[in-house]
Amino acid sequence: MRSLSRDLSLLAAVKLAVSGAVLASGFRAVSDDDFARVVLAQRWAEAPVLDPTGTSWLPLPFWFYGSAMTLFGRTVRVAQATAVVLGVLAVLLLYAAGRMWWPKRRDALWGAVLCAVLPWSAYLGVATVPELPTAALTVFGVATLASTDSRHRMLGGLALAAACLCRYEPWPATALFGLMCAVDAWRDQRPAWLVAAAIAAVGPSGWLMHNAMTHGDALHFAARVSAYKRALGGTGSFFTYLSSLCREEPELVALAIFVAGHRSRYGTKSPASRRVALVLGGMLVALSLASLPGSAPTHHSGRAVLAVWLAMAIYVAPSLRAWLSSPRGRVVGLALAALVALGAVVLRPWYARLDRFTPRVDEVAIGDAARTAHGPILLEVRDYRFYAIEAGSADPRRFVRDRSIDPRQEIAPNAFDTPAELRRRIEESGARAVVGTVSTTAPVLGEPVAEAGPWGLFILTE
Repeated sequence: MRSLSRDLSLLAAVKLAVSGAVLASGFRAVSDDDFARVVLAQRWAEAPVLDPTGTSWLPLPFWFYGSAMTLFGRTVRVAQATAVVLGVLAVLLLYAAGRMWWPKRRDALWGAVLCAVLPWSAYLGVATVPELPTAALTVFGVATLASTDSRHRMLGGLALAAACLCRYEPWPATALFGLMCAVDAWRDQRPAWLVAAAIAAVGPSGWLMHNAMTHGDALHFAARVSAYKRALGGTGSFFTYLSSLCREEPELVALAIFVAGHRSRYGTKSPASRRVALVLGGMLVALSLASLPGSAPTHHSGRAVLAVWLAMAIYVAPSLRAWLSSPRGRVVGLALAALVALGAVVLRPWYARLDRFTPRVDEVAIGDAARTAHGPILLEVRDYRFYAIEAGSADPRRFVRDRSIDPRQEIAPNAFDTPAELRRRIEESGARAVVGTVSTTAPVLGEPVAEAGPWGLFILTE
């Protein structure tokens, strides 16, 4: 028990240190989706509902973030702190997955440390999107296939059910998990494993049922995502996720392939590893097929394969620890670390280039300044950064967006580009304040009472 407490404390400290370093570097958000999710959680905290979005986004993350905001306030900082806590819990869950996977405690510890420091894990450990907790739940659920304890399998099913209510990527893995549990139950005469499969199925089946009852189509969410992708003009590719898997974490992928070859040569194959590889490999194939009609994320495709990277980190941990335990292995390890560090500085910006991140510092700041205004606030919408302004205010319901920029609909002109149209929208909305770019708004409304980058807050007088 003392060893367990020591391991958990160490892992929490490592993940907190990594998260602190990422935030100190200036990173705040992966994309505007981060702030959209914060806005939806703020709305849920004010008026909880079963389905916070009414669209294709799954509900569990909003329930969690919204509950935290109900307790501690509806600010971006509370959302960011919640993300950091979830990042720590994710690493601890990955340690539990390693304990299912490997007999030695140290191997699980090494694997969880690797999971904590992977670049995407580091970023997503502080971002307000649910990919890291979802991936950790997925890896843990799949890792329980290595256990013959029915209680472990049921916990795995529960983890997968939760993951399926956060993101769609775990759905294929959950189906394969259920299939393996059914095969095991038939072969070993263990009906309890069917219960684990049934528990895992609650997440997807519940969401399908909700869509059927609410929208009249069980697959309404898939049609919505595809329509949005088509409106943006994007085209799908079967190799999108395979490319991201290798391009964005090449060192980890190469090490996993080398370890697999080494273990195969020396007859040290792991049944647990084969099962995890089969399930997560099936998930990767399903994601690749889903990307063809456009039913896939529109940016940062590497986020969707995070579970595969985390599983690879746990897989290579025993071999890495064994190699680095010998004197010659330490020398080789230091040399490899130097090469990886050199590659990270010189080569990674070229071969592992990521989509641009969006901290939206100015937008959050002007949103915070808008908290001093009274009454409705007319908000200029140029792109999706308006979500960051609403999130920064901690009260998004006060804003009246000047237009919708949903690509599936005809997009109206920006009212702020025409003085007469801006005055008409102010009168129509009953706004008592305006947030817009200073260059377009100041010539009409005078000097702003607050500025942040290109944005200004304008208080309207009678």
